[in-house]
Amino acid sequence: MNKSYLKQMLTYFSKIYHLGEKIKGLKDGRVNPQIETSTISFIVLFTFICRLKSFSRLEHWLEKGT
Repeated sequence: MNKSYLKQMLTYFSKIYHLGEKIKGLKDGRVNPQIETSTISFIVLFTFICRLKSFSRLEHWLEKGT
């Protein structure tokens, strides 16, 4: 999946489903979290959209730059 297609796909999902607003509105019960809930939610959603089978694969994919 090339970068331009990925950008188009994320833009489409954002416009149709208003993902940015919904992700920013998520809250959880953690006290003083080191990583924001919106960041975690975006990573999980991104992994799902790209059909990656694991977070290890996502890490490899990002390191490889493809």
